[in-house]
Amino acid sequence: MGSAEKKLNILFLGQCLQYGYECLQYGYEGLSRYDTFPHHAATILKAQFPTLRLKFDFKFFHHPTGLKAILKHRLMATKPDVALISLPAMFAATSWRVNMIYQIAPEIVDVARSFRRSVEARAKGASAHFVAAGNLLDKAFTVQPPIGLDEYERLIEEALVYCDRTTSCRLVLMGPGRFNEDTNEDYAIHSPELWSSVNSMILRVGARRNVPVVNAQAALAEHGGEVFIANNHRFSQLGHELVGREVANVLASQLAILNLRGRDARA
Repeated sequence: MGSAEKKLNILFLGQCLQYGYECLQYGYEGLSRYDTFPHHAATILKAQFPTLRLKFDFKFFHHPTGLKAILKHRLMATKPDVALISLPAMFAATSWRVNMIYQIAPEIVDVARSFRRSVEARAKGASAHFVAAGNLLDKAFTVQPPIGLDEYERLIEEALVYCDRTTSCRLVLMGPGRFNEDTNEDYAIHSPELWSSVNSMILRVGARRNVPVVNAQAALAEHGGEVFIANNHRFSQLGHELVGREVANVLASQLAILNLRGRDARA
């Protein structure tokens, strides 16, 4: 196989920040998925590695309690060469509705719920059994209180140890972005100190497990509120561009290692 045919798969596990979001309620028109940091990073990496065929996959990571399970599922299903895991502070700041099916394969629940709503909207006389099944799916969720930092760290470490023992996939962690002092989001635990503590914890785990970390806080440190949408922790277009560059820098180092190994094997 020639070098121009070498293919590498990159998996992004994350939340709404990597999918885009509507921001009309904040006075913005919203951000499409093509404005998000993974797509900025993908554009940079494709230009930097023109001889590689890079395939990017984006999957939802719902809660740290399901991190090991979803990694096990994704690594078997898609066999990525590199996986970036976004680990936000919000899990330590607010309660979260969790469900094991949703944590392993959230798209299954999303499709089922969307289909149910579509049927209900078009046919008021939808089957009572169909509606009941949908309601049962919703009730299967339980509320997870804000996760403590020690437990958050333990769950990340557990997932990394599993991956180290079972796969050759190169993992990259990404901590939370900077805290937006102007946010009006009502989290149970809400402070710049918490955001910083979560980021420090992730950097500590990465150093201990020899796993690279994207330091999104550092990437945004020299900028003001313009890196956020108004009154919210979500990144603005500028915020996504800045974080995308940092993500590309860290992923590039991993792709360079894999590309070098491929050349050595063909030599």
